[in-house]
Amino acid sequence: MKRLCLLRHAKSDWSDPSSDDFNRPLNARGTRAANFMAQYIAKSPYRPDTVLCSTAARATATCAPLREALGRRVPIIYRDELYHAMPDKMLEEVHGAPPEAETLLVVAHNPGLVLLAMALADDPDEETALRIAHGVPTGGFIVFEFDVDDWTKIKEGAGRTVFFVRPRDLMTEGAEEKN
Repeated sequence: MKRLCLLRHAKSDWSDPSSDDFNRPLNARGTRAANFMAQYIAKSPYRPDTVLCSTAARATATCAPLREALGRRVPIIYRDELYHAMPDKMLEEVHGAPPEAETLLVVAHNPGLVLLAMALADDPDEETALRIAHGVPTGGFIVFEFDVDDWTKIKEGAGRTVFFVRPRDLMTEGAEEKN
């Protein structure tokens, strides 16, 4: 079995209108969410053993706390091809993942990320898949499982959606537990 996790980059900063899209950083909320999600993912049952990350500034900034949370033994592979990639290109990148990886995390962008998630799911009527179809917010984290032994065998309509969460869901949950 292979497990594919998708993480949309955290909230970016739009305060500088002269900043080009590729170099846009995270805003304060995005930085908090990226740090929180890194800790969550590292401790979750969906902890990746390999990460593919877009080279856009907001994606690499989302991935930076993951480096610390996961440790140096988990490779993070930065790919220009994931910047605004559509589902076919993202799937091509997944197919090229190291064969020894069992759980792969892809850090990328919408609309390609949500379109890929919708295309991969074989469970379009499930509640989780429907939530994904309504949009993957910044910092959204989705997990699919595939009954395959090789990344090249992952195809559209063959994934089982096992988990989807937004940072605000987890952060709100954590705040409620402290009260």
